[in-house]
Amino acid sequence: MHQSNIEEKPEVRLDMDRPAIQGVVIVLAFLLFFPAGLLLAAIRLWKHRNLSYQKIDDWRNAGATFLVLFVFWASIFLFMNSISPADTFALFSMWFILIIFFFTPGISMLWVSKQSRKRLLARYDSYRQIVMLQGITSVHTIAEMTWHRPAVVANDLKRLLGLGEFPNAYLDMDSMAIVFQRSVEPTAPFHSPQESTTEEDFPEDLPKDIDFKRAYEEILHEYTQMTSSSKTDKKPLPKTVECPGCGSSTLLQPGESKACAYCDTPLTYTSK
Repeated sequence: MHQSNIEEKPEVRLDMDRPAIQGVVIVLAFLLFFPAGLLLAAIRLWKHRNLSYQKIDDWRNAGATFLVLFVFWASIFLFMNSISPADTFALFSMWFILIIFFFTPGISMLWVSKQSRKRLLARYDSYRQIVMLQGITSVHTIAEMTWHRPAVVANDLKRLLGLGEFPNAYLDMDSMAIVFQRSVEPTAPFHSPQESTTEEDFPEDLPKDIDFKRAYEEILHEYTQMTSSSKTDKKPLPKTVECPGCGSSTLLQPGESKACAYCDTPLTYTSK
């Protein structure tokens, strides 16, 4: 399965890949004021509801946030336990809460982010096959074929276009379709007008079933025979005719007749 080389390089990002709220800001909000972190995370998730690539980042940042909180609270717990050791039940309860509510969700979200990236790359491959091989460019048709909302498909196609997966193309939001631009080179100078062909240039009674190739071959064959026969036919040459009266020789041209210069005997050019 073909995968985009650009997707395999994490440093390649577009302007549309920038999150609505930076993950560092959300992590700091969680650490400094927990409800503010939840509010910022909810706003970011809402703004990224139709952006597949950013949703993958959301899962990864959420997992990283939970792991940071796990390390933060575990450090505080270890520091407090070193000052005032707690009993076995309190120690077990604290670690159980940290693992269940912070460590496990963090690992799970990172795994979901990784799987979501694989599914997105597979969906990118399906987009390439649908557009380039099947020639389907309508966003709504592609959405029905991939079982995703048109808004999600449109943003996915925008990102592929931004990464150069569809050269000389853009997404027309009015028609909700990919439009390919093809450059047309002029075939004649602009100052020389070209004659346009109309129906008057062709006779109305022209048979529709003419085999132009066969007609061309017949004309070519006849022309070849004519030229070859003209080359094989030799032009008659002048020859010397002996006078039957006096025996003198006279040079005659083809078809020429004249009297002998010595005895006035008629002489005629013969083909034999």
